[in-house]
This record gives sequence, structure tokens and C-alpha cells, in this order.
Amino acid sequence: MKKITMSVVALSMTMMSYGQSKLDSIMEMNYQIEEQNHQLDELIDAIKMDMFYGHTERARGMFYVNKALEIKQNNYIKIAMLTRNNE
Repeated sequence: MKKITMSVVALSMTMMSYGQSKLDSIMEMNYQIEEQNHQLDELIDAIKMDMFYGHTERARGMFYVNKALEIKQNNYIKIAMLTRNNE
């Protein structure tokens, strides 16, 4: 489980740096953020499945789910900021 959280942290850190504010780079950034959101959805599903089958404690699993949801929310804020700055 630590490997999964470390990879989520690594992905979120790569998304922190914005490219140049050209339209192509903004569209590429949006695509990367959306792709990360899809990966986070898959991670959340896997954690919930682990909780259901008893591989992970419910409290610990919900902690990881909530952290992943925080990252997703930050990603949506980043997308909104990128598109607002582009207009």
C-alpha cells in the first residue's frame, strides 16, 4: 500500500509544475490531469475492494480514499485555473 501512496504523491508532484501558457501545453496539461484523475478513480476502487474483502482495515482504507479524493479535488481546481487563465 505504501508503494501506491508513493506513486500517487509522485504523480501529484509532477502535476504541480505548469508548462508554458500556450494553448497546446495547456491542453496537454488538462489531458494529463484528467488521466491522473482516472488513475485515482481506479486506485479508490482498488482500496474499496481491499476493504470489502478484509485486506485493509476500514479506517486505514478510508484515510487513503479521502487523500486520493483531496488530490482529485485539487486537480479540478488546477483545471479550472488553467482554463480561466487561458481565456
